[in-house]
Amino acid sequence: MSHKKYPVFIASMTCALTMLASCSGPESYQQKMARYTPKAVGKNQVPEITTADIKFTTKTPDQVKASRAPASPPESPSANEDGKDFNPTNKKLYFLSLYTEYESLKKFSPEFVGPEVTICPNFHTSLLRHNEKYSGTIGSTVPKNKKFSYDFTKFSDEFYVTGRPELLLPLAKDEVTPKVIDVIRSSREPLNDFAINEMVHKALVIHLAKTYSEIRELCEYGVSDNYYIYENLITHIKNNKFEADSKNMNTLLKTTIFSNIALMTSLEAHAGSNAGGRSIASVSDNKKSNYATEVMARLNVNWASQYFDFIKASH
Repeated sequence: MSHKKYPVFIASMTCALTMLASCSGPESYQQKMARYTPKAVGKNQVPEITTADIKFTTKTPDQVKASRAPASPPESPSANEDGKDFNPTNKKLYFLSLYTEYESLKKFSPEFVGPEVTICPNFHTSLLRHNEKYSGTIGSTVPKNKKFSYDFTKFSDEFYVTGRPELLLPLAKDEVTPKVIDVIRSSREPLNDFAINEMVHKALVIHLAKTYSEIRELCEYGVSDNYYIYENLITHIKNNKFEADSKNMNTLLKTTIFSNIALMTSLEAHAGSNAGGRSIASVSDNKKSNYATEVMARLNVNWASQYFDFIKASH
């Protein structure tokens, strides 16, 4: 493996969060960020996961309803609970989505001993309520085989790579490059199956550590860089025509929630194929808790499920 062009490393997760400069006029999210100062919390940069130029279709209302989220439509988290409506704010929904994605993703990493989130001042009630209702259901099925299999002849095929977003995860904690696929393509000698699996698992460990850091940040301060990216996305969709196409799908993938759904979809597909075609229980298929459903419904982007179907079909 050539280390000159793409150094592979895992450094300490503690770093200072770079504050963005404020600007004049109406309050921007940069100015909102100035309200809090995270201490020793690593910045969770969203991986550069992108789609290939796949064709999205405009579905009928019945078709949209049938594909509201990956797999079969689960019970919406805003459904009636014990006689009371649970309709989380966008901030709470973002936190709960990220938390459940973290709990599911860490099941795929044999090297990451994921810390439990037990203390969360800013979302104490939401977390408590979630755990009471869904304890033991999120990511509870651990895949027996965590080996990732690839066709080595297709690493130059963009459609093949974008259907396996774990190959687009960075191998550096503070940068979005080098990605796993960068190192594979730049290696002077073809990498074997073991070496590629090692890299994918290292990239997943880095991603999980950064995700946990953001959860800590949300718990302590109530906000994060990526939450404001999500908030800006909500405003953008509300004020613009946001059609079903690859460009707008890539915009969605710039947020942690959607990039994690893509990643989980691929990892679950790997686990399903390694289990002789049987799919493991997943957060997207879990009918007891699916915050992704609520996110897609609120943003009116149910068409995004077609990209996740593309990932499934590519395995």
